[in-house]
Amino acid sequence: MKDLIVEEFLVPSRDQELSIFLRNKRRADAVLGRPDRTLLFVHGATYPSSVTFDFVAGGYSWMDTLAKAGFDCWLMDIRGYGRSDRPAEMEQAAEANGPIVHTDVAVADLDTMIEYILAKRGLEKLQLLGYSWGTLITGAYTAKNNAKVERLALYGTSMLNSGASLIGSERPMMAYRYVDAQSIKARWEHELDPEEIEDIIEPRWQQQWLDEAVASDPKSNEHDPPMLRAPTGVVDDKVCRWSQGIFQYDPAEVRVPTLVIVGERDIETTPEGALSLYHKLINVPHRRYTIVGKATHSALLERRRDQLFRATQSFLEEEF
Repeated sequence: MKDLIVEEFLVPSRDQELSIFLRNKRRADAVLGRPDRTLLFVHGATYPSSVTFDFVAGGYSWMDTLAKAGFDCWLMDIRGYGRSDRPAEMEQAAEANGPIVHTDVAVADLDTMIEYILAKRGLEKLQLLGYSWGTLITGAYTAKNNAKVERLALYGTSMLNSGASLIGSERPMMAYRYVDAQSIKARWEHELDPEEIEDIIEPRWQQQWLDEAVASDPKSNEHDPPMLRAPTGVVDDKVCRWSQGIFQYDPAEVRVPTLVIVGERDIETTPEGALSLYHKLINVPHRRYTIVGKATHSALLERRRDQLFRATQSFLEEEF
């Protein structure tokens, strides 16, 4: 939106070898330095924050919506994604190295970005919103750093302990995987019949987003059709740890107000899986479980996305 201030930063990671991309959006009159109005978005396993939370459809993005509501909004691209630097392994053939950018590495990147934002705004804590893999990253961070998190919103989450996954069910042997628009579309529409696809997905938004998602990899056009590269560390974690019952974090260690929100037709992080996680949040002062009807794992890009946006904003603003 034209009346929002937009700033972008490349922040050195903890190991100093790579820089992490941060984007900030806020109203010109936004009151800065408030933990209850400062929010950081963290993305999932395949697509960066810069083309998910800030994807413009119908004239606005999710980030725009919350910035217009007065939030000091931030998003980050984890190393290897979007506009952040790629590890050296991604400049080599995929098969030359094993999986890279595991969840522990992503948590470390998140830690660095939070410290940067807290210092820049003179804060002691902020709010976190994670999507898909981002819910494990933000959940794991919060479990060990409750004092630095005001509230936690988990969108499209579970403990991810099932054996099946649309991003892979076998241990990866390569550093990264290739993803094209057709495979993204097939994953999005999996198990939906034609009538449901028409009801849930706006085709113009879908095509625009597919193009932007693939183009988020600067080397995507080196292939025909274009393809983005996604690090395989998260798939390795899924197969070798989470599906074996070794969870990324203990939800009982989270002690801040937490929202668990999921699409009714989400088959990747199912409503049942989200509810299971909700019941494990036994030490939070306030918890909420919300289902967005007729929405998939990609609800933030679909016709009913405003329901997701409003429900999340309500949680972030409400006085408990």
